[in-house]
Amino acid sequence: MKMGKSLGNTLEPKDLVGRFGADAVRYFFLREVEFGNDGDYSEERFINTVNAHLANTIGNLLNRTLGLLKKNCNSTLAFDSIAAADGNSFKNNVENLVDKAKGHYENLSLTSACETVLEIGNLGNLYIDEQAPWSCFKQGGEIAEKAAKDLVIILETMRIIAIALSPITPSLSLRIYTQLGFTEDQFRTSRWDDTKWGALKAGQAMMEPKPIFAKIETEIEEKDQASPKEGKGGKKKARSKGLVEA
Repeated sequence: MKMGKSLGNTLEPKDLVGRFGADAVRYFFLREVEFGNDGDYSEERFINTVNAHLANTIGNLLNRTLGLLKKNCNSTLAFDSIAAADGNSFKNNVENLVDKAKGHYENLSLTSACETVLEIGNLGNLYIDEQAPWSCFKQGGEIAEKAAKDLVIILETMRIIAIALSPITPSLSLRIYTQLGFTEDQFRTSRWDDTKWGALKAGQAMMEPKPIFAKIETEIEEKDQASPKEGKGGKKKARSKGLVEA
């Protein structure tokens, strides 16, 4: 159904921002509605999209990688990101996607830009699952050294995602950048050229892993004063726990 004032089914953007945060609203509409065209909206679709993309694909990848680094490397990088990725085709795949995202931004194909950056996140999740560094650290020696390099590779990928997604989700991107040991000023002065692979250095300390995006949860609320004959009805109410962007 079309939205319209006469139908009484319009959305107030400020209300959405107040409930879910600016980053979630920006991401959903730029990701799901092709710039300049009409698009579909439902609260369920909104919640499912931002949870899957921002909380799970991007947020969980950073959180579990930093957790592994804390447990096995005292939250400190053992290698430069350039040395860690030497001879690894993963780096080339990320660089190709970064170039692709840049082209989409320049053409104002913002939906495609979001999709491409998310593809980098998917690539990172697939890589860490395949390499299984949590298992490799237990084996010690060269295998554990390879696992330490893999963590650096994923964290460099997260740094690149933060910059590449910053036009869409600036607050989320800032939280990623600061957890990687950079200052807010360093993030604010970053440019697209900073998506070039190689910024993370050996000995660089990472911050304590914390969720960077609060998963939006739904709860069933009982209707007040429902009679036994009517039964207890209910409706889903969405709420965002934890983080709220400015």
